[in-house]
Amino acid sequence: MQRTTRAATSTSTWISGIHHRRQRRLCLGLNAPGGDITSVFTQPQKISHPTPLLHREGSFGHNSRAILRLTLVCCSIAFPFQSVFAQLAFIKGKVVARSSGEPLAGVNILLQGTTRGMATNVGGVFQFSDVRPGTYGLSFSLVGYQRETRPDIIVREGEAVELRIELTPSPIQGEPIIVTANKYEQSLQDVPVSVSTMDAASIARRNIVTLDDALRYVPGVNLTEWQVNIRGSSGYSRGAGSRVLLLVDGIPFTTGDTGELNFESFPAGQTERVEVVKGAGSALYGSSALGGVINIITKSIPDQPETRIRAYGGLYSGPAFSSWDWGGGTRFLDGQAFSHSRTVDNVGLLIFGSRAADDGFRQNDYRRRYNGYLKAHCSLSSYDALTTTFSILHQNRGSFLYWKDLPYALVPPDPQQGDIVRSTRFYWSGLYTHTVSSTFLYDVKAMWYHNKWEDTIDTLTNSSRSDVVRGELQGTWSPSATNVATFGIEVSTDKVNADLFGKRSGYGIALYAQDEFEVLPPLKATIGARFDFQDLDSLESTGQLNPKLGLIYRPMEGTAVRASFGRGFRAPAVAEAFTDAFISGLHIIPNPNLKPERSWTYEIGVSQIVWSTAQLDLALFRSDFDYLIESGITPQLQGQFQNVTKARVQGIETSARFAFLDNAVLLNLSYTYVYPKDLTTDDILKYRPRHLLYVNGFAQFGMFNVGVDFRFISRVERIDDELVTLGIVKNGDQRVAIYVTDLRLGMDFSRIDVPLAAQLNINNIFHYNYVELIGNIASARNIVLTLETKL
Repeated sequence: MQRTTRAATSTSTWISGIHHRRQRRLCLGLNAPGGDITSVFTQPQKISHPTPLLHREGSFGHNSRAILRLTLVCCSIAFPFQSVFAQLAFIKGKVVARSSGEPLAGVNILLQGTTRGMATNVGGVFQFSDVRPGTYGLSFSLVGYQRETRPDIIVREGEAVELRIELTPSPIQGEPIIVTANKYEQSLQDVPVSVSTMDAASIARRNIVTLDDALRYVPGVNLTEWQVNIRGSSGYSRGAGSRVLLLVDGIPFTTGDTGELNFESFPAGQTERVEVVKGAGSALYGSSALGGVINIITKSIPDQPETRIRAYGGLYSGPAFSSWDWGGGTRFLDGQAFSHSRTVDNVGLLIFGSRAADDGFRQNDYRRRYNGYLKAHCSLSSYDALTTTFSILHQNRGSFLYWKDLPYALVPPDPQQGDIVRSTRFYWSGLYTHTVSSTFLYDVKAMWYHNKWEDTIDTLTNSSRSDVVRGELQGTWSPSATNVATFGIEVSTDKVNADLFGKRSGYGIALYAQDEFEVLPPLKATIGARFDFQDLDSLESTGQLNPKLGLIYRPMEGTAVRASFGRGFRAPAVAEAFTDAFISGLHIIPNPNLKPERSWTYEIGVSQIVWSTAQLDLALFRSDFDYLIESGITPQLQGQFQNVTKARVQGIETSARFAFLDNAVLLNLSYTYVYPKDLTTDDILKYRPRHLLYVNGFAQFGMFNVGVDFRFISRVERIDDELVTLGIVKNGDQRVAIYVTDLRLGMDFSRIDVPLAAQLNINNIFHYNYVELIGNIASARNIVLTLETKL
């Protein structure tokens, strides 16, 4: 159905994906400073185990059992079978610091030869119960200490094995544990692709409200407004589609109508860490993983009751130029969050609620957001666990698509005045894990993601409803400590009812398998493939086999050489294929002949730990794309998403991490060079900066800490020039290189037994003015004070 709207309305998915625009705070500056530029990188991570492959083992409280059991009735509908074992043994022990003998809490432990893992308690104690007789290995890792491995632990029937483990301090932790690259837990240096992580502490210190802002500090990643670009794989896709796949605890999390990444729907405060896998991930994750995968690992439910209260408040600096002052006065932002968690016997519950308000520094760019979150975990036995999560978002906001012109850069065109957008989104997910034996387990995953949004302009209302349902059965078999096989089946359905896209439906089914094995003691190989079949409404059905191959060579301790190649695949989103609307006099037409994007990705890299105080990484990468989907103008001067016949993105990424004064001072640097070329037109692809340079410094002295983030992003060479020449976005060709500096100061009063932390953030401290997207001044300087208490 063709929908006609007046000029520059907020219904435009063509101009800026208005129904998904989000809060921008951690940005920007004023006049580009001279001198040397350096860049931001993430800090060493404290890795925990909230992954789909593991369940926690430990002690539990004995209060409020009746309430929790009634609240978590979902645990009673778990699979009706339980594993019954006889004459089983257990492995227990204590982990201490070698130098002092002090117990170490939070040490991550993997029982090799199985897929079980846990962390030590406050006394440094751990225990694996119900272990079958056999020979096992244990690995121990903790940030700030060298990784320890105990091989060939013999467990006999009905006996207990007791261990004392001593860890040696080390400023650099070279092998944190990740889960996203191969769908199971493994050391970072055992992964044949580039992976970056950001932990909960780094997110909290930056007062991240939506997780897209956290990605601005990840090496090789930049954002155009809220759309993620990993190593030049994406530009700006006009509010439709994404070449980066977003996961929540390993389950795909994209909208059904536009196929976008909606970070607002997940509360940043419940994130344990974010893992970013760079390069095509379609061999395991299917469509949309063309440029990379972002996995949000949620916080696990602690054994002890815990209540957290967090509040922040701040204000924006005034406009840099008098002509930009639109009479809005001082603009404020604030937010509050509350969470409580409790575990009773084998049942854990976490509840979370938050409110965020932002006046916005631009006219008609305000927002009011409310999030609710519930997570429940039920340990049905030592070998069965059920986890369920529910999250809901409700938001009201104004709509700012682009400026009136450069002299009035903070004011939208007159037809956009008063435009509003309302959205309600929620998702439910469930995960059941069953350990069949010491070498095999399987997961059953499910998610329902509902989206509803509407924008109201005068008497005209445009709306969209979409529902995506996904299910997955995954098996993990580990016949030995050096061999892990992963395989599974995944299905999905998608229904959309929208004014701009019509009534649409689709479905997909996929089969995948992967095997990681040791070729020779220093050499490991990963080989796998996934077959996807996608059917989207009236588009031609399509299927593709996506293979992958990865190699890891570790000639010595602390050194890892990696190489990989794989095939990528992305089916068109509903919005890309079926948008039919008039935007500012420009007719956006559907493209019923749109084909899926395809790619081949290659990478060679090396990682090296130097003197236990530095970690260096270097990667060369290349992606060859066929049928890349980009927005364009037809010869009839109509807008349309079209397939670019061929494109190539290649480049280099290097990063370094240093630790000084026994980990009190940390420094991270990264630089990425990208050459993104449209091979059909022999021109540069749109919205891809060539240079990214990030620097991050952090220092902790007693109860005080200080941090600095700096980002340099080179000037974008190509934009949508047609929007400028047609007069839609006046002065839209104005853009500069980006130089942004953020400063943060903190105090942790828990070091003097007061349960309070305070953080002062000055974002874009030099008040630098720039645009990420055509006709959009990015966030002005803002100062935010955050207080948090843990009870």
